[in-house]
Amino acid sequence: MDRSPLWDTFKALPDTFLAYIYAEKTRLAMAEESRHVVNENQQIVAGFHHGYEASDDQYHPGTFQPFMMKGYWIPCSEGKLFQLRQGHCSITRTVEGQDQILYLVHPKSATLFAPLISKYQHTQVDVPALALSSFRTLLIALPAGGTTEFAMVKVSLNEEIGGVRRLLYQKECAASVANSSVLKNKQTEKFTCLEENLSFVPDAHLIDPKEEAVQLSGAGMIHRPVPELFTTQGHYIIPLYALFGINNWPLLNALIEQSQTTPTQFITGALLRPIAEEMVDHIYRQRFYLEFHGQNVLLKLTMDHNDLPAIDFIYRDMGGVNCRLGDVQLHQLPEHLRGHAQYWEPNFIPDAAVIMEGIAKKVLFNLTKVFFKSEPTTRDPEFCCWRAKMTVYGYQENWTLPGADGRTDNHRTRHTPKTFYRYGYFEKIFARELLEVMTRHGIFLNIKRSCPDYDYSFFMDKIGNIDSCNTPCVEFEWFSELVKMTLPHYFQHQDAYSRRKNISVVRP
Repeated sequence: MDRSPLWDTFKALPDTFLAYIYAEKTRLAMAEESRHVVNENQQIVAGFHHGYEASDDQYHPGTFQPFMMKGYWIPCSEGKLFQLRQGHCSITRTVEGQDQILYLVHPKSATLFAPLISKYQHTQVDVPALALSSFRTLLIALPAGGTTEFAMVKVSLNEEIGGVRRLLYQKECAASVANSSVLKNKQTEKFTCLEENLSFVPDAHLIDPKEEAVQLSGAGMIHRPVPELFTTQGHYIIPLYALFGINNWPLLNALIEQSQTTPTQFITGALLRPIAEEMVDHIYRQRFYLEFHGQNVLLKLTMDHNDLPAIDFIYRDMGGVNCRLGDVQLHQLPEHLRGHAQYWEPNFIPDAAVIMEGIAKKVLFNLTKVFFKSEPTTRDPEFCCWRAKMTVYGYQENWTLPGADGRTDNHRTRHTPKTFYRYGYFEKIFARELLEVMTRHGIFLNIKRSCPDYDYSFFMDKIGNIDSCNTPCVEFEWFSELVKMTLPHYFQHQDAYSRRKNISVVRP
C-alpha cells in the first residue's frame, strides 16, 4: 500500500473494509475455466467454457494500485436518472436550483465519452479509485466537507472481456435500481443484498457519434452506497471465490479445521445446504433468482465464542437479478421503475435453469477440484473413498493432470464421452440437498396435485446413484432440467391456488 500515495486516502477505511479489499485482491480466481466433450471428429458436443481475458495493467482488479479517475458534474436533465429515493447522495448535488450528478469516466472509456468530456471539462474533478472484483467495479473516495466519503460504483468499461463489451447499458442500469426496490420487499433469510440505489445513463449526444449501437442502448453508471456491515467490526467479508483454487486452500482448510467437522460436513452444512434452501425458496416460492457465482457472492464470516465460523451470504450485482412480479408487486414499486422490473419475465424459467446449472459449473466444480488436489488422505474418509474410486475408474483427469504436483489449478479440458465426468463430489451432494429441500417444502407434492401424471423419479435415475462412480457422463444438464421440468408445473399449481384464494376472499 505504501508504494502509491493514493493509498493514503484509502487508509482511512476501517480495518474490516481493508481486510475485505485484501481478500478481493489476493484471492482472485478469475482464470479461464473450461471442460469439453468431443466426438470422434474432435467436435465439441458438451461441456462448458468460462472465459476471462483482459490486459494485466494498472487497472487490473488483482493489483494493489489505486488510480485517479475523472468525474464530470453534469445536469441530471442530460440523461436518464433511476433512483429509489428522492434526495442527494455522494455523487449528486444541486447548484443554483439545478440537480447535477458526478458522472465517472473510466480511463479506458475516455474515447467513448469524448463529447461529454469536451462539453463539461470545466466541471472536471479527480476522484481516487480502486478496482474491486472487476475492472469496472470500483471503490471511490470523494471529498466531502473536509472528510472523505467512500462509495462503490460500477462504471462502463469500453473494453471486451471474455468476448463481451463491458458497458452498462440502459436496460441493466434501470433494472438494477428496480430490482433493488423489489428485493427490499423479499424475505431473504441468509442473503443480504447490496442495494443499488441510483443509476444514470447520459443522453446519446454525449457519446461518440461513431458508436451508433451504444447511442441506442446507452452506457451508464451505477451507484452502490457502502453498507454498514462492511465497516463494523466482529466479522470478516470475503468473496466466495476466495475458497477456490490451490493458492486459496490454506484459507478454506483453516475454516474446516475451525469447524471441528469433516470437510464434507463443513461444506455441506455451511454452504451447500443453505444455498439449496435459499435458491429453492427464491426461485420457486418468491419468484426471483440471484446470479449465484464466485464473484457476485460474498461470505460474511463470524466467529462465535468457540471460534466456529458462522457463514452468511452477501449478494451484489442487481443487474443479474430476475424477478417475476404480479400486478400487486409491480404497483408497489415507484412509478418510474415499474417498466424496468419485469422485462426479464418471459425468460424467467430458462434463465433460472441456467443459474442453477451455473452453481454446479462455476462454484461446485471448483470446490471439487481443489479438494481433489489438496485434501489429505485420512481426514475425510467419505471424500477420499470417492476420490480413490475416480482414480481407479480413470476419471481423475477431470480435476487434475497426470504427474501434476498439486500446485496448479490445471485439469484436462478435452474429454471423450467415456472419460468426461460431468458432476463430481460436491455437485452430487448439492443435487441430493436440492431434492431433499424440494420434498420437505412440498414442491413435488404440489406439482403432483396439479399434474397427477407427473413423475420426477427419473432425475435420480439420470444422475445415477449419488454414491456411484459408474456414470461418467449424464446425457443432459441435470440441474437445468430439474428447474425446467418442475418450475412450470409448480407455478401452475401456485397460480391456481392464488386464484382460488382470491375468489374465497371476495365471495360474500
